Amino acid sequence: MIPLKIETLYQGGAVERLHAEIQRVLANIADPNTPAKKVRKVKLEISIKPNEQRNMAEVIVSTSSVIVPPEPLETSIYIDVDRTTGEVAASEMVGGENPEQELLPGVAEVMPGKIVQFQN
Repeated sequence: MIPLKIETLYQGGAVERLHAEIQRVLANIADPNTPAKKVRKVKLEISIKPNEQRNMAEVIVSTSSVIVPPEPLETSIYIDVDRTTGEVAASEMVGGENPEQELLPGVAEVMPGKIVQFQN
């Protein structure tokens, strides 16, 4: 009888799947959008279900990993309401600009991401 080894199970498929999960975890660790120090896990599970005569068994190999999700993205937006129409507008704050700062005529159109300036 040939001895049972994890390295030869499924013609090496069990080890191949384990390596794939390890690569997935390593890629998650290398991702700068994820927290560096949080723990990741790799799991190899082997289930053995014997038959009634105990002379054969079904073997199921499962692999899984627990990775860390990316850090949430956070930004700030300006919100303003046109006092004459009630229309609400918003834009992302991109560089410390002040939404109360008066803009020269025609400047708002060439400044992407700036808040819409309503007519008074």
